[in-house]
Amino acid sequence: MSNRVLLILTVVVVAFAGAVFGFVQIDRTNFGIPRFYAWRLVSGQFHGSNRANVNGISLYYETYGAGPPVIVLHGATGFLETMHYFITALSPTHTVIAVDSRAQGRSTDSTAPITYALMADDVLKLMDSLRLKQADIVGWSDGGIIGLDLAMKHPDRIRRLVAIGANYDTRGVMGSGGDFTADVARQVKPFYDRVAPDPSHFRIMLAKIKTLVTTEPHYTIDELGRIRARTLIVAGEHDIILRAHTDALTAAIPGAQEVIVPGATHFGPLEMPGVYDELAVKFLNAP
Repeated sequence: MSNRVLLILTVVVVAFAGAVFGFVQIDRTNFGIPRFYAWRLVSGQFHGSNRANVNGISLYYETYGAGPPVIVLHGATGFLETMHYFITALSPTHTVIAVDSRAQGRSTDSTAPITYALMADDVLKLMDSLRLKQADIVGWSDGGIIGLDLAMKHPDRIRRLVAIGANYDTRGVMGSGGDFTADVARQVKPFYDRVAPDPSHFRIMLAKIKTLVTTEPHYTIDELGRIRARTLIVAGEHDIILRAHTDALTAAIPGAQEVIVPGATHFGPLEMPGVYDELAVKFLNAP
């Protein structure tokens, strides 16, 4: 082999290694989302993006995989990509419907205040438009609260529910939920600016969400007792949801199971995806 050919090969190898290293670093600092986009491109599990006109907004959602339907719902100020570990883990056995909640991600907003009841009704109307008589829910934080609302008010429509880092009353959150939400929002703003139908709406969205998390929810123990879906309540050992509150939530729901993930914070689904994915997949696929 000539020195020239050897030099060219060396340059190619170094460039490739550098590109891989760069991708890994970008992937780590973006919670694995770039890797998710790569998976979506080559896996054959992505079936496209769609919109549903519900309650005066355009609700954005994507579908993946095949099998019984499961709807994945993100947390406050987030977007469906924050649930990507669940999407990739569930798509081999389920039809995954990943939603951007109203005013967040790519979904539009209306002039109405954002409430958990309204977001739950958005999901219910999405189910109606897809002709889904029943579905499972995997919800994280606000997504988990939306799941609780649906399971309470429409017990025949929700088969199984995985609620992660969810509270049923504002008193269940450590510190100021509004401050926590604002901190998270600052991290997601660059993504919002890229995908939102109207990036200038960010300030309005954030104000609405801060009002939401500081004034809601206020479900009663009796209301939670109406849930008939098989339910798994998950929280991190160091979650912002108080442990006693998580215990009370589990106790209020007939037959509910509880898992406290050692070492995890409220961001457990992104920090320890393997643990949370396994919990969701095992629970939803159990007989």
